[in-house]
Amino acid sequence: MTALTRIVVACVACSLGGCSISGPTSIRTSRTNYNDAIARTGAEQLLLNLVRLRYRDVPLFLEVSSVTTTFDVEVEGGMAVRTTTPDIAGVDLAGKITLSERPSVTYLPLQGEMFVKKLMTPLETETLVLMYHSGWSLDRMLKVCVRRLGPLVNAARASGPTPAIVPTYQDFFETADLLQQLWERGDLELGLATSDKGPASLVIRFDDAARGSTEVGRLKELLGLPASMELTGLTASQTEITGEGVALVTRSLMACMYFLSQGVEPPEGDVKAGRVTVTRDESGAPFDWARITGGLMRIRSGQAKPENVYAAVEYRGTTFWIDDGDLDSKSTFALLGQLLELQSGSARGSGPILTLPVGGG
Repeated sequence: MTALTRIVVACVACSLGGCSISGPTSIRTSRTNYNDAIARTGAEQLLLNLVRLRYRDVPLFLEVSSVTTTFDVEVEGGMAVRTTTPDIAGVDLAGKITLSERPSVTYLPLQGEMFVKKLMTPLETETLVLMYHSGWSLDRMLKVCVRRLGPLVNAARASGPTPAIVPTYQDFFETADLLQQLWERGDLELGLATSDKGPASLVIRFDDAARGSTEVGRLKELLGLPASMELTGLTASQTEITGEGVALVTRSLMACMYFLSQGVEPPEGDVKAGRVTVTRDESGAPFDWARITGGLMRIRSGQAKPENVYAAVEYRGTTFWIDDGDLDSKSTFALLGQLLELQSGSARGSGPILTLPVGGG
């Protein structure tokens, strides 16, 4: 084999080698980008729907059902032979390898009777326990997902469009905070009790040392239980209850979203124009919703998006965002996202599918 032949063979092998590694290389360069884009736009969509609810507009969920992409590899090359003497030959090589991408994204609108029923149906008790064992704090879960516990009402009017009158919430919030304190001390555990007569019940059991504590005493007072009762545990059920049990009414996913949408802070111009409802207290003064949603969700607004935001959307000529340093809002936002996944999972596939080819290069 002459020197010239060996050079040509080496060039061909190099080109083929480049083609063989294009697959793994494309995964390393594109998978993270798609992952980041889907996560970011998913957060923006959920934020947008919370803002829509604050304005009494209709929410819409558009799910990325699938992402399919094709990679094309084009190899171009050329060779020129130079001879100076009969025994010496030179070779000039020129060439390039072009990698192009052609993605297709499939969108699935979450709509139809099945999905709407999932949105409007109260959360099951099993869902609360599942969220609890997934690591969510007890007080956050109760404040977002439960509408009533025994005689205690948790801002029931805020489970729909913004009310004109301040809802009742103080005793419920105090109860949720007391339960959280007991849990943080290790004096409380939450579980599930199943029954053949109806849905499973939420069971809260107190440690022996906590039963005579001031916190448990205050809980009995708030729940209207006899002071002489030794409260070893508490059963919260959505069916008929007896003994140490109390009634439990959960919110639906849509009600949870309406409740958290009260944390949207619309611009003053929209307030004055009557585009959003202004809640007023008994004296007629505007109510600050941060007193209820401040530790759960705060969605700010302005004309320009600031730096260091977790998620931001443009709506009605205004930018709405969640600050990246607002850990309470980010935690509640993640909780709401998981509830949406749980509720919408079995309802997928009920709407038309839209597949769009996306130009790439």
